[in-house]
Amino acid sequence: GRGTAAAVEEGRYGRERCVFISRSRSERPSSVRAAPCQLHFLLYSCHRQLFKIRFAARRTARRGSFFPAGEGYGGKRLFTFYGIRAIINAEIIQAVIPLKKLINTLLLLCLLLTLPVLARAEEARDVTKECTCAQSTGFSNPGSVLDEKLWSVSISATDGGTFSVTAPEGLGSAYLLFDEEYGEYTVTDDETGTAVTVDAAGILHHYLDLEALFGRCPQALTFRFEAGQVKIADLYLFTPGQVPDWVQRWEKPVEDGADLVLFSTHCDDEQLFFAGVLPYYAGELGCRVQVVYLTNHRNLTHIRCHEALNGLWAVGVRNYPVFGSFADYFAKSEKDELSIFSQHDVTQEDLLGYVTEQLRRFRPLVALGHDLNGEYGHGAHMLYADLLTQALEAAADESRFPESARRYGVWDTPKTYLHLYEENPIVMDWDRPLSRFDGMSAYQVTKQLGFPSHASQTDQYYWYFNWNLGTEDHATDIRRYSPCNYGLYRSTVGEDVEKNDFFENLLTYDQQAQAEAEEKAAEEARKAEEARKAEEEAARQAEEARRASEAAESLAAAETTQPAPQAQEAPGRGTLLAILAAALLLTAGAAWMLLHKQK
Repeated sequence: GRGTAAAVEEGRYGRERCVFISRSRSERPSSVRAAPCQLHFLLYSCHRQLFKIRFAARRTARRGSFFPAGEGYGGKRLFTFYGIRAIINAEIIQAVIPLKKLINTLLLLCLLLTLPVLARAEEARDVTKECTCAQSTGFSNPGSVLDEKLWSVSISATDGGTFSVTAPEGLGSAYLLFDEEYGEYTVTDDETGTAVTVDAAGILHHYLDLEALFGRCPQALTFRFEAGQVKIADLYLFTPGQVPDWVQRWEKPVEDGADLVLFSTHCDDEQLFFAGVLPYYAGELGCRVQVVYLTNHRNLTHIRCHEALNGLWAVGVRNYPVFGSFADYFAKSEKDELSIFSQHDVTQEDLLGYVTEQLRRFRPLVALGHDLNGEYGHGAHMLYADLLTQALEAAADESRFPESARRYGVWDTPKTYLHLYEENPIVMDWDRPLSRFDGMSAYQVTKQLGFPSHASQTDQYYWYFNWNLGTEDHATDIRRYSPCNYGLYRSTVGEDVEKNDFFENLLTYDQQAQAEAEEKAAEEARKAEEARKAEEEAARQAEEARRASEAAESLAAAETTQPAPQAQEAPGRGTLLAILAAALLLTAGAAWMLLHKQK
């Protein structure tokens, strides 16, 4: 290739090998870039070509047919050098390029041959349309449960029922879509007679790992529902392997403390006026995010809850949401909204008790609510926002709604933000790329993945993303009811300074657990160090005591092993007494003699 030179040096596969150097860019030219699996073939080919080049160069040198000699240089050396260089640049590249293309072709062919095997080993196949509904009791038209049409209730039974399905091959998993919340039901492997009771726990989109339940992949199943009314929208069946991403495997609602609770009035508001919140905090950061809806829309349609689940799953939420049991009504003011509810025997106290219970149940660090003016003036938005502000005080008072206080305890939410609240404003950046979503921004994830899941609402409310004929590719492009603008309504941890994060001055529950674990580890390390020092001090004192004891024992032993000096001391006293006695006698004798002379 252009700008490529070759040098010759000692190598593994012979006396000489080629080292390619790019003069025109930092990487090696693609024409000579070798993968590890190609390197041995490449060097071997170059080694063979070098022998050809050497003989060609010698013949060329003798003939002198390449470059003329310049003044002051030996002609043979000059044209030999440049001749070899020219041949290297031409001959080696010509040898390498076909070899590289051949190797790449073979590798690509091998990859293409193995891809189907890898796909069969890793991906499950949807065999719903290949299955049949064999028999049923209590259900009318049971085969429609396999039609994959979510827009109408497929089958229902008023007092329980059963239906059986058979598959052409072993089934690894099942995906059962209830149209109303249901509890426990039984799944039986008809081939072995093994029956397993599973709990849907009110989750509408319920995933079953059949291979884990039965230890095998059954081909015939019976579903039995024994308690009350059951409504089933659809059933999907898969072969063993990894199920598609659209199959939802929900975790239960966050019962051990939610980092953020989003109070969304309708099943789509979380993808409109709160656009960006869920992809960033739930999808990207992995926070414990809980969504609480005021209404389930079932007074109007059954499809809205299914759309909500699809949208939440698409933007990264994994904890199952709460659907309020209240009907969906429209009014242009909070007063009118309450009036409509009262006409259907729902009081403001009922609504407030619901919101208060959710705060106590999920114990959020951050609560997020609607605009007090209802964004575009929706009375239900106004009402839900106002209920949240009242519930903050009620949730911390055990005398208010005592039943939920006894069940969950009281809770004082550290931080509460309201959409478009003008006091203590913060501005969120939903246009940063997210690694969890392959570089899409939180706003783009909501606009392109989340809200389109609400198929029944896209025609009516897509105006929110299309103020300027669809040019709002950034959250900051939306100027009316911007999803970036919030205000800190209430805080027990101080006001925001950076004003760009709901969790400023807070640690999430996982961060708190990590901090506590680190503090506990540090405390254990401190205690271990203190114990080590105490042990060393005790060992030092014991050593000193041992040495003192040994010294005392040595002294006592020395005294008991030297009796001779004590035995010689007695004769010394006797001698002294004898001397004294002699002196006394001499004195007495001298005194007698003196007295005798005087006489």
